[in-house]
Amino acid sequence: MDDLETITQNKSNPNLLKGISNFGSKFIDYKIGLIGAGVMGSIVFGINYYDTPELLGASTAALKQGGYSFLFGGSIMRGCEYLATKIGKEAVALAAAIIIPSAVSIGLTYGVHSTKGTPKPIESTIPTAALVIPSTAIWGYRKRKQYPNINELLDKSD
Repeated sequence: MDDLETITQNKSNPNLLKGISNFGSKFIDYKIGLIGAGVMGSIVFGINYYDTPELLGASTAALKQGGYSFLFGGSIMRGCEYLATKIGKEAVALAAAIIIPSAVSIGLTYGVHSTKGTPKPIESTIPTAALVIPSTAIWGYRKRKQYPNINELLDKSD
């Protein structure tokens, strides 16, 4: 009953928050998600504000994009890291870490923009495509190089 009392008294439980954060970090790279949110949110704000100098609309679009980029971008990059470090052959691992997350990211971006009635869905997908491919290439390579004896580690885990 202590948990129910804590909840009803609005007392924060640092262990609960830490548990949620640790669980989420298995699936979302928070640091990269925040960087992606800042970059993509800024791009969306700039495009929307330039097209229609309406501060509220551009800010709303940028905040939505930032939220999406934090959650999905952070997840895509965590997936890239997983593929780069869990596949034995380096060339296959790096190819998978670039192609699969990039294709998912580009496909989701285009799909959302097409179904939500964005006037130019292909043009709206270009910033994602321009950033996700080199980002996954660099991130996958960096993560792979952090584990120079990855094949030994993978053999031990079987």
